[in-house]
Amino acid sequence: MFQDIAESTAKQFIDVLQLWDVLQDAERRGAKYTGSMFWRKTGTAKTEYLIKEIRGIEKSLGCRSPDTEHIMTEFKRNKAESSERLKALRDAMKKQQRVNFALRIGRTPNTVIAVLNAIADAGISEHFLVVGTNALYAYETHAGVYLSGDITATKDFDLLWDSRKHLSLVSKDPEFNTKGLIGILRKVDKSFAVLDDEAYRAANSDGYLVDLIKRRPASYFDDHEKQQLNEVEADFWACKIPNMDWLLSSPKFKQVIVGVNGHMAEMTTIDPRAFVLFKAYLSQKEDRDAIKKPRDLAQAKAVFSLIEERLPHLGFDQIKVFPEKVRALLGELR
Repeated sequence: MFQDIAESTAKQFIDVLQLWDVLQDAERRGAKYTGSMFWRKTGTAKTEYLIKEIRGIEKSLGCRSPDTEHIMTEFKRNKAESSERLKALRDAMKKQQRVNFALRIGRTPNTVIAVLNAIADAGISEHFLVVGTNALYAYETHAGVYLSGDITATKDFDLLWDSRKHLSLVSKDPEFNTKGLIGILRKVDKSFAVLDDEAYRAANSDGYLVDLIKRRPASYFDDHEKQQLNEVEADFWACKIPNMDWLLSSPKFKQVIVGVNGHMAEMTTIDPRAFVLFKAYLSQKEDRDAIKKPRDLAQAKAVFSLIEERLPHLGFDQIKVFPEKVRALLGELR
């Protein structure tokens, strides 16, 4: 059901993953020096005040003094050093991406990589889980294998919105705040548009689909959750799906993945054990599309085999959110 990646591929991935971690650390450190600092006099006063400005929002750090002058000096020095370090690391990453492409390391569709990075850049990644077939790219990468056959093939990207978080979704990207998630997708590909008859779904000119789904509470009477990420009428309206609480309550799984073009992104998805259980459940579901059920079962068996042979430390007894009747399906996967 899977084959080992080549030794040269494994070495390159280890090297580029180390570079990815260093770059992400530098990005986090660099975020401390976002914006600018300057001195400003207020009205007719002779006293100057140190102002910190970030994306149009200003904050006074106090009047001019040895302490605020030191803050200004350190800010400028650290910002310059951070910018220089980030430029060097980004240049190194571009070179490694070309090596990734030359060695054909990545199998993840380029659109998936681009969408994940756009969501991360907007600062809203924590609100979403990748579910469905695309999660397989995270599992196979983590295990150092390529899954066999066409079980990873899909032109449908499912994003599960964790609507349990009753927090206002505010992004550092104005495109999201004014146009919603479709605004983020259009930064990736201008041809993306929300479908008129299926407002939970957007498609681009190549027919690639992005679906926004959310949980359906057990009782319709208790369902007061929003169906939109924000108040943008033309944006996605999430489709409510039963039993999404199983996935939302399962452990999260994060993995850096590589695209066909060599670019990289971090995917946050569901634990592979939760994937197995949910796909096994779908394969037995009476109202499931008959064409999809054999594929659900094949994917469940492939990941189950992957866990048993390459990730034996992941015990299914640790995944307790699924009901016993679903957990019983594991016996049919061997």
